[in-house]
Amino acid sequence: MKWNKQGAGWPWRRAAGQLPGALGLARDARGWHMVQLARELDGGVRLLAAIRLGPVAAGDPESMGADSLRLQDWMADCACVRESRVVAGLPRSSVRVWRMTAPAGLEEADLEHMARVDAQSRHGLLPDVWQLDFGVVPASAEGGEVELLVAAAPRAEVEGWQQVLGGAGLKLGVLEVAAHAARAAALRAWRVQAGEVAGRHGIVVWTEGIASLLWMLDGALRAEQALEVEALADLAGVLGHACRGHVTSLRGLWLAVDEAAEEAFLQQVREALHGGVAGTEVSRVSVQWLHPWAGMRVEDAGLQRLSAIEASGWWAACGLALRGVDAWSR
Repeated sequence: MKWNKQGAGWPWRRAAGQLPGALGLARDARGWHMVQLARELDGGVRLLAAIRLGPVAAGDPESMGADSLRLQDWMADCACVRESRVVAGLPRSSVRVWRMTAPAGLEEADLEHMARVDAQSRHGLLPDVWQLDFGVVPASAEGGEVELLVAAAPRAEVEGWQQVLGGAGLKLGVLEVAAHAARAAALRAWRVQAGEVAGRHGIVVWTEGIASLLWMLDGALRAEQALEVEALADLAGVLGHACRGHVTSLRGLWLAVDEAAEEAFLQQVREALHGGVAGTEVSRVSVQWLHPWAGMRVEDAGLQRLSAIEASGWWAACGLALRGVDAWSR
């Protein structure tokens, strides 16, 4: 597949041979990150397009229309497939999630009614302000009841996404919590980069200014630990304390960071791991960056440079697009 580079920077236009795929769209104060991926017949993932767009001027009353036009321009420049499944991200701070029980055997409409009543009576979420979605937790039927996982998002944010995408000729397929998508992308990247995953590993995911540490044992997620850290600069010291009891058994520490960080940060983490532990034990712990593009197939030279060096800001958009291609493959 050939790509024709347009101008000095992004985007790149795909010349021919469109593949069915998915668009992952993440939006925050820094602007937009958009990724198009496709799942290939052998199960691999191909990176088709990626772009960053700066934010529209704050307070611009035409910002929604401007975003639609910018999205349209990008789609035209990189020949994005309009039939792609679109997955957009919401900040975790705007989403409410809870569990509830319901009688087994009810129709979907009845379950939805129960979820709406529960949202309003128990959580104070009014239907004209909040939009709900729910699902039955697999294998939860017990004692004549099932467990529901309910999610609520501000209706204004959901409708805002629908209007922006609709203005660009796209239809919103899935709304996902952006931080959850970033976590899923980090787990996929770790399995690709780590290869042999025997033993204990730690995966640090830093996104939306919040850090969590995923403890992996023999390739399976065993625990997730929230890290109390306010700035990326403080993460090394907090990690050193969190890992202190595991250093002798820890094989690798992997960092998925959604902010720009220097290579010196890796050395700071290594030094933090030395706190009270013999240097020979700590020296066996591999500390490495994770890359959202790990293992993806890329043919364009510009995208290859991107995928080789840049991770900051892309974790959520990449995870959202992966959610889309996995949905197509089912």
